[in-house]
Amino acid sequence: MSELSPRLRDEIDDQVAEALDAYLAEPGRLPRVRTWPLWLAITLTNIAWLLVVVSEKQG
Repeated sequence: MSELSPRLRDEIDDQVAEALDAYLAEPGRLPRVRTWPLWLAITLTNIAWLLVVVSEKQG
């Protein structure tokens, strides 16, 4: 298998990005996944990190 030239690789990347953008721009294409547990986990992690940093500065 031969290597792709950088110019050809960039062109392919651009075309894939444009196709993905067009696909995601269509109504109803985004998955309807309930993401609140993920956001809750991220929020709790940030709060825990903040509490650790504040407690280290005070102690």
